[in-house]
Amino acid sequence: MKKAIIIVCLIGSILLLLDTVNAVDALMLFLFAGLVPGTDIRITPISMMSATATAITTIVLRLTVWPRLSSALFLPAPTPAPRKKRASRRTA
Repeated sequence: MKKAIIIVCLIGSILLLLDTVNAVDALMLFLFAGLVPGTDIRITPISMMSATATAITTIVLRLTVWPRLSSALFLPAPTPAPRKKRASRRTA
């Protein structure tokens, strides 16, 4: 229970910090208008569209294709069957 309270308070603190520095506004201006935060540089709409399309394609492929591809490429090495224990006879 204490761990959950600490995590909730930490997330709340991070959200308050991001709100005070207007991080959401800067991110939205960057994504929608191509305005680089803290500067007067603007990225052309074609460049922003291609970067966004590339990012979306990468995320979709990572979530859909990579699990199948990784299981096909990186198969675990076959493990040998465990040896049977030999019966030991005691001679008295």
